[in-house]
Amino acid sequence: MGAFSTRLRVWNPAKQEEAEELDAVVDTGERFSWISRARLERLGVRPARRTSRVIEGRVVEREMACVYIAAGGFSAPDFVGMAEPGEIEVLGTRTIEGMGLVTDSVGKKLVPAVGLGFRIR
Repeated sequence: MGAFSTRLRVWNPAKQEEAEELDAVVDTGERFSWISRARLERLGVRPARRTSRVIEGRVVEREMACVYIAAGGFSAPDFVGMAEPGEIEVLGTRTIEGMGLVTDSVGKKLVPAVGLGFRIR
């Protein structure tokens, strides 16, 4: 898939009025989203430690945080990694799917997912 970025809004569930907007790289090879530690600290989120495997294959212990993320009119709560200085902010598949979106790799954008229907009797 060709890389592209998208505009996000991120906020602390306890302080919805203090949301921040950012551009993040959409990375379908990354499970978790990664948001700047400085940004998350400004939002007042409390981190928790978690062990993760990063894109290069290394295993690292990082702090994660619970936030809400919105993109394209859709939003969802998610557990995101705290990106360190020099690391890019990334929108991962867990967040994309949680918002009910999928990637349009040709149009390089996020679009609503068409879910499976339920059988109605």
